[in-house]
Amino acid sequence: MEPYTPAQLRPQLVLLAEWVQKETFQHHSVNVPWWILFYVLQGQFQYQIGKHEGVAGPDDLLLCPPHTLFRRHMTLPSTFLLVNFNWFSPLGERIDSDRQLMPNPVGKFIIQDMQRLASTHLHFQKLLDRIDSFALERRDFLLQDLWQLYTWEWDCAQRDLREQAIDPLMKRAEQLLRHHAMGRLSLKSISSELGLSAVQFTRRFKAVYGSSPTDYITSLRLCKVRTLLLETQLTLNEIASQCGYENGLYLSRVFSQKMNISPSQYRQSHHI
Repeated sequence: MEPYTPAQLRPQLVLLAEWVQKETFQHHSVNVPWWILFYVLQGQFQYQIGKHEGVAGPDDLLLCPPHTLFRRHMTLPSTFLLVNFNWFSPLGERIDSDRQLMPNPVGKFIIQDMQRLASTHLHFQKLLDRIDSFALERRDFLLQDLWQLYTWEWDCAQRDLREQAIDPLMKRAEQLLRHHAMGRLSLKSISSELGLSAVQFTRRFKAVYGSSPTDYITSLRLCKVRTLLLETQLTLNEIASQCGYENGLYLSRVFSQKMNISPSQYRQSHHI
């Protein structure tokens, strides 16, 4: 089973609470059927979540999966936001195991964008005592936004790492793809030029750039398609001929699948 990124999942809050200057935990260990999220604002406490253990302090976030023993011991009076929630896949499957997550934030993690995190906390505070339908929907939205931010920051960090340790041969491959993307392109010929099989080429390219050569080409082509749709009056067939597609019909199908909007709707929606 393919793992999900936290950004792909739909959270549903069960409990939202904030504890201020709490001197001790009422229960030194818990094991509940929901995901537990702590956002520590002040103070310090020790924790153990499965194999993850350490000390949590200001601006740290902790995540504990359902049915997992969560041990904690207060070392300094602490203020923290507590969220209990369920997680569901895009198909509605309940996610109860961190083995289904990639990246996996279980244990302690941080959000780099502190201003955004502080804003999220303030919005949560406004919703603490509200139980109307709008407030309930808003709480789920804020939690999902948090996971979107976490996944985005993780992805950016991975891209930076890949660029730092870039494969020289794949750098050459990227240059070849970019040079030939708008014309007739044979991945087989490019992989042969690089001295690799098609499978080796795809695996190594994806390890560096995070997408397959085919997806990378599609991204380059659709970037130019969007520019031509907005900046010219060319027909779809004319745009297709400049962007490596056989005809406007095929281009329209690819564009609609990837962009969730047709080329004509995209062009029309950007008219000012």
